Amino acid sequence: MFYKKIIYVWVLFSCALAYSQSVSEVFQKLGKQYSIPKPLQYKSSYALYKDFDSKKIEESYNGIFYKNEFNEVYMKIGDSEILNLKKAYLKINHSEKAIQILNPMDNYLGDFDMKPLFDLCTIEKFLDYKTYWEITMVAKSYSSLPYSKIVVQITKNYFLQKQIFYYNTAVNFSKDYRSPDSHYPRLEVTNMNYNRNPVKASIFNSSTYFTISGKKQIILSERLKKYEIID
Repeated sequence: MFYKKIIYVWVLFSCALAYSQSVSEVFQKLGKQYSIPKPLQYKSSYALYKDFDSKKIEESYNGIFYKNEFNEVYMKIGDSEILNLKKAYLKINHSEKAIQILNPMDNYLGDFDMKPLFDLCTIEKFLDYKTYWEITMVAKSYSSLPYSKIVVQITKNYFLQKQIFYYNTAVNFSKDYRSPDSHYPRLEVTNMNYNRNPVKASIFNSSTYFTISGKKQIILSERLKKYEIID
């Protein structure tokens, strides 16, 4: 499923001088909105198109983002859940009935540092619209990014409104290996309904997902007990 690649998209932006001082300031203020120790939640939609100018959606997913005042994060994309808690980092794939439990990621949101992304891209455009800014980044020739171009829209309240990713590697959309149908797809991520309402505490409680026995063994919760724990 293509949503596995979508997970990489968020990590890129949450772990990631600039074209102008204005671009730098916009990203700095964007980072503060996401890293401030207050709850944050919003909904997302993911739409995959075959080509850079296609109109027909090939795959689509809905997503949810939750953050609490301790900057613990919960994300749901399609049938996958991703959590970065104080005690662990979890990736749960419900279609494959698999769960990965790792040490928590430091500064998963942090200061939303975009410099690693800028090291791999150049700023092509910085446009100031009435309600948002639009920044177009082009991958450098030596970049290992799977994208040739990334377009980011940031609201005047400093939230990510939309991200468009143009892939530089071909994807075979055919289900018949004898008749390949390769294209360079475009992924559009739209975020909406931002608010800072408190999120249910149990979502960020590790015991909702697993506990550790006296013998240091991982015991999955009732709803996940039939899932495979993968390294």
